[in-house]
Amino acid sequence: MNKINIYIVIILFLVLSSMYAQNPEKNQTSIFENYEQLDLSNWKLIWQDEFDYSDKKLDKKWISQNGPTGDFVICSRWRENAEVKDGVLELKVKKEQRAGEDWTCGNVWTKETFGYGYFEAKYKYVASYGANNSFWLWPKFKLPEGEKACEVDINEGHFPNFINTNIHNWTDTETKPNGKVTHESNQIHHTLTGQSVHEIKLEDKIATKKLRLVSNTPSSIQITEFRIFKDNKALPNAEKALKKNRVNLANTKRVKINTNGNNFGDLASEPNFATDDKFDTRWVSKGNSGEKWIEFQWEEPQSIGAIQFLNGWLQADGLRKNLIADYKIQIWENNSWKDIYEYDVSKTSNFGEEYHTYGLEWDEDYFKFYFDGKLYRKVRNKVCFSKTNILLSLALLKQAYAGPVTDDLDGKSMKIDYVRYYKPKK
Repeated sequence: MNKINIYIVIILFLVLSSMYAQNPEKNQTSIFENYEQLDLSNWKLIWQDEFDYSDKKLDKKWISQNGPTGDFVICSRWRENAEVKDGVLELKVKKEQRAGEDWTCGNVWTKETFGYGYFEAKYKYVASYGANNSFWLWPKFKLPEGEKACEVDINEGHFPNFINTNIHNWTDTETKPNGKVTHESNQIHHTLTGQSVHEIKLEDKIATKKLRLVSNTPSSIQITEFRIFKDNKALPNAEKALKKNRVNLANTKRVKINTNGNNFGDLASEPNFATDDKFDTRWVSKGNSGEKWIEFQWEEPQSIGAIQFLNGWLQADGLRKNLIADYKIQIWENNSWKDIYEYDVSKTSNFGEEYHTYGLEWDEDYFKFYFDGKLYRKVRNKVCFSKTNILLSLALLKQAYAGPVTDDLDGKSMKIDYVRYYKPKK
């Protein structure tokens, strides 16, 4: 290779490196891409529904809910909201007053019951905040004597890319001192295609007395470390402590940190945990739905060239859950907030536009949860040992657990391509 070609290669490398730093979301990859892959050659297909028939034939395999739901669900459910069309089952959400609710949705469950095996569904979420897109197991018919009422949520999905896996034991309950009755559950909120490290290099430095991150992620946001640098040179490793010669403007004696409030649960959370250069602490915002923010303020204008932050809750398996879905970086200018950077995970990972598979391997010992055929969660089975039904349901929830319920939901649907059930080959 001659010198000219070498120079060209070097220039291309520098350009690409610069693009990566300024556009982290364009280089986003799945954080579990090296996880164990399910081998379906070891399984025998026993039951399936590909929805390759007319709508009226849906009732041969499925039962539809017709009426109010109650509890946390704020939509009634009806057969008309479950429609088979062009090889897809659509569970529709409509803004219409019926059975005491302002919205209607669709919900179906199998006439057949199933035991241990591998369950898989391929579907798209409703492409809006506010909808709970569920694929789950629950014994709709008579529970055998002595068995526990067990619910397994293979995925209660929320737009744009949130996955929720739950194991509920509804039989064994406990009454708290305040009179609230609770039950055993094992719930985790997953963001497998999100981004834990965010780095923004500014082409031109800015000077400001205030800078903040503001987000409308429909869950609490969790910031492990937030760093603000004077220059935009090579950034340090976001998951390691800073060297003494690197100053974080968000962690000096002269900075004041303001937030919308701390977390709503029992997690230890203080604003300064976001800048203490420690990785076993984090600031957790208050509330699910609505705007949440963390703000840094100085007495004198600061020259800023780059922002870096690490978010999410680190798990024992190395994955981070509760990753941020959207945010803006803003500076205070002319007595108002000005956007200097914006991130939206739905531009690169939108389960309302993309089909994905959600699977569960269930036996007497374990639950194993799969996303697109990759194992991402394994839990000991302590409660579910009897046959169950398969359910597909769409719900709008109280307290904006899946994000705000707005008119944008009207007419949209959860789209299911297929449901399949396998047993191990002997």
